[in-house]
Amino acid sequence: MIGKVLYGACALFFVATTAVMAEPSNVTEPNSDANRQICRSTAITGSRLGRNRECHTAREWDEINRRRGNDVDHYQGGH
Repeated sequence: MIGKVLYGACALFFVATTAVMAEPSNVTEPNSDANRQICRSTAITGSRLGRNRECHTAREWDEINRRRGNDVDHYQGGH
């Protein structure tokens, strides 16, 4: 009997939390603009332990990714 009650309570909890998580959020984050700072770590080639950390704004990261895409296109003979 206690097992069924506990099972039912857990099921109700998961259904309720799933419904809350599925609701779209209308609140915008204060740092959701293109000027927020984003830091990324990348492995240093040839080192198992070394890491390099780069910090740029979201706008700068977009520009870096665009340039990298253009470089790949250039090296592959694209236009």
